[in-house]
Amino acid sequence: MAMFGIVVTMLLTLLVAWGLTRRSTPFVATYQYINMSVAFSGPSNFQTFTLQLILHVDHLTVVALLAIEICMMAAIGWHSLMGRTEPGAARFHAVITALLFACSGMLMSWDLAELFGFWAIGGALTYLLLAHRWGLDEAASRARVALALPFLTDLCFLCGIAWLYARYGTQNLSSLVPILHTNPGWTWFRLMPIVVASNQQTLRALISVTLVAAIAAPLLGMLGNEPRRAVALNGSGAVAVAAAVLMNGFQVQSSTFAIVGVAAVLAIAPARAGGVLALASIASAMRTDDLAEMGEAWRRLRASAGALLVTAAVMAVADCGALAFGVKSRSFLGFALGEAVLLVAVGGLRIYLAASFGPLRRRRAFEPERVRQVEGALGWPYLLAIAGAGFLVASLFAGWLNFLDGQKHPAASVGAILVWAGVAIVGFAIAAVSYVRGKDGALAASAAGGAWVHRSLMVAFAGIDRFLIRPTTDIARRLEDWVPAGDSALGRFTSTSGQLALAAGRVPALPIVIVLAVALAIVFAIVAPGVAR
Repeated sequence: MAMFGIVVTMLLTLLVAWGLTRRSTPFVATYQYINMSVAFSGPSNFQTFTLQLILHVDHLTVVALLAIEICMMAAIGWHSLMGRTEPGAARFHAVITALLFACSGMLMSWDLAELFGFWAIGGALTYLLLAHRWGLDEAASRARVALALPFLTDLCFLCGIAWLYARYGTQNLSSLVPILHTNPGWTWFRLMPIVVASNQQTLRALISVTLVAAIAAPLLGMLGNEPRRAVALNGSGAVAVAAAVLMNGFQVQSSTFAIVGVAAVLAIAPARAGGVLALASIASAMRTDDLAEMGEAWRRLRASAGALLVTAAVMAVADCGALAFGVKSRSFLGFALGEAVLLVAVGGLRIYLAASFGPLRRRRAFEPERVRQVEGALGWPYLLAIAGAGFLVASLFAGWLNFLDGQKHPAASVGAILVWAGVAIVGFAIAAVSYVRGKDGALAASAAGGAWVHRSLMVAFAGIDRFLIRPTTDIARRLEDWVPAGDSALGRFTSTSGQLALAAGRVPALPIVIVLAVALAIVFAIVAPGVAR
């Protein structure tokens, strides 16, 4: 049923894409969800609170939906064969289907409150996917990070929505964006007005953050021999390169607009998913998650090894088109992003070489001769690799960028594309030379670096646990103890007050009045100015 739902969604997406080819404006459907009166005076924007479900579909939305649907279709198809022995298959398929619903809502939302609702649903479902193998301590501990880390950013997102509504009284982007464009003192440039309205210092800070992420992610992926972690960090580095190009498109108006960064992400996403599936097939066949214990995949698991090679190549060169369109190779930004592309290429080919070549040693309860390829799961990584390669080839042409955002872009020079592709080729050569000269030595160095990173993280987590988590949980525990105690005291006070009131009701009124009058007279006599002095 999950596969059927994804196929139906993909067919509907293709139908909408066919309809958009005959028109230049997007499809917009509006549904009233909440409309209540909250005031009778003041600005008209704040007299009613309105929440609408606005579905806005343009060319970019359709292409992004297709990329997501291809990834989820491959994940379900691969899991139905490779994960058939794992518990919770129905739960996995249900969460995948719900995540597709949340992603579709996020891409089509044109109201900020609607967008946050789908975003929160997607975050919760992502946590459930990461914690799917809840019986393993490692998976459960890592899922906690995915639950706690985005909390701050989601809270900032919600605060930003609240600030915009408090300032302008609307959450509809159709009315909010024109207000922002015409607001005095703000400078806007085409799309994403909040980012573009920032000053140059803010944009430089954002570009610096993406540069650090683009270089640090593949470097951390090379520190350690856990293959799936390395693929994930390698893909994160490639996405950070695309994000840097996107931010640079907002900062430098002479460069091609930031759609080139989005086009690069569309190519990276399927390739990264395909690399994870291919590597998971190899790890499952060899019964290890350590690159040092892998080998001979090219001889025994050639189909999976080939898919891993193709996805690594696509991720390494996916940013070449974006860099050729939007960044000058002789600038500081171009030099830094070139280093990131080089590291992504080295990290991607490193994983392929470590898993595909070298001896596959015999271990306890493992016989290398019994390693076999699961035939039914071969096509899904290749499907993702082909999809990523197709998006990559399309990103090299200005017509594809014109189709995505409806703007006119100049064509990138062939020389610039070859220059950036040459950087990735140099990275492939460095990885090949390193592993040909000594695979064991290279993996031993990676293992040593991974151990150092693990120790550093343990020290950092110990400090966080001591100075942040333990005090917070202790406060919560004490508060949990105080609440019942306070409720008990309040109950006793209420009971005593009721008993006194009941006793007072039985006493005649005249003595009570006389006692109260005497008490008030004594109080006034004591606090009088003469007595007080």
